[in-house]
Amino acid sequence: MIDMNAVALLLIGLGGSVMAVNIWKYKTLINPAEEFFSLEKQKIGMLYKIHSLLMWFFLIGYFVVFLGIALKLHFLGNISVGVIFFFGAFFVSLGILLQSSMLLSIRRSHDDLVKKNQQLLQTENVTILALAYLAEMRDHETGAHLERTSCYVRLLGNELRKSGQYADYVSPEYIDDIVKAAPLHDIGKVGIPDAILRKPGKLTREEFEIIKNHCDYGANILEMAEAKLEFQSFLRVAVKIVRSHHEKWDGSGYPDGLRNDEIPLSARIMALADVYDALRSERCYKKAFSHEEACTVIAEGKGTHFSPDIVEAFMRSERQFRLVSTTLAD
Repeated sequence: MIDMNAVALLLIGLGGSVMAVNIWKYKTLINPAEEFFSLEKQKIGMLYKIHSLLMWFFLIGYFVVFLGIALKLHFLGNISVGVIFFFGAFFVSLGILLQSSMLLSIRRSHDDLVKKNQQLLQTENVTILALAYLAEMRDHETGAHLERTSCYVRLLGNELRKSGQYADYVSPEYIDDIVKAAPLHDIGKVGIPDAILRKPGKLTREEFEIIKNHCDYGANILEMAEAKLEFQSFLRVAVKIVRSHHEKWDGSGYPDGLRNDEIPLSARIMALADVYDALRSERCYKKAFSHEEACTVIAEGKGTHFSPDIVEAFMRSERQFRLVSTTLAD
C-alpha cells in the first residue's frame, strides 16, 4: 500500500528544492538586466524586493508544511497550507505585475535603442553622400548622379537575386552594402589635379594615366578606414567597387587588367550602372544619349566591356532604368 505521507513529503521536498533553485536563478538573472530598465526603475526595484520576500516566505512555508507532515503536527500543517494558499494569489499577481513592468521597460529601452540606431544609420548614409558629392563636384558631376547610380545598382542586384544565378551570394544585405558603397565609386578623384580632372577637352595619354590613379587612391583611402574597424562593414565591398569598377570583362580595363570572374561582382554591377548614367548624361564634350542608344551601347559591350550576366540583368530591367533616369534627371 502506498504511504501517502511519504508521497506528500517527497512532493513538498521537491517543490521546496525547485523554489530554492529559482530564488538563486532569479537573483542572478535580474541583476544584470537592471541596465535595461530605463524607465520605472524604482517601481521595478520595489516590486522585486517584495516578490523576493514572498518567495522566501513560500520556501519557509514549504519547510513548515514538510515538518508538520513529518512530525504529524496536523494543526500546524493545515494552518501553513491555508496561509500559503491565501498568499498564493498575491504572489502570482505580484509576479505578473513585476514581469509586465520589466518587459515594458525593456521594450521601451529597445525602442529607444532602435530609434538611435536608425538615426545613426541615417547620419552615416548622409555623411557618405556628402563625402562622395565633394569628389563628384570636382568632376562636373551632380548629386543626382550618385542617386541614380545607387538606384541602378539596386535594380541590377535585385534582378540578379531574382534570377537565382547568385542566390548564395546576392543576399538582401549584400544589395544594401553595394547600394551604400556605390556613391563612393569615384571618391579617389579627390587626389587628381583640377587641371586634369576638369579639363574640357580630350585628355592626353599621360593625363589619362594620371586619371586612372583615382581607383587606387580611393581604394587606399577606404582600406585605411576599414582597418580601423573591429568588425566587417560595407567598406569591404566599397573597396572592391572603387578599385575595380573600371575593369572590363575582356581584361582591357584598369587598374589591374582583371578579366571575367576575376572582377568582383560588385564592381561588375557598378561598371554597367556608371556607364549607363554617363551615356544618359550631357557633358561639355558630348550630348546625352537616348535610353535606346544607351541600351544599344551596353548590348554591344556584352562580353567585352561588361559581364554577360550583368548585361542580361540590365536588359530585363531596362524599363526601370529609363524611369530612374527620367525621374532623377539633372
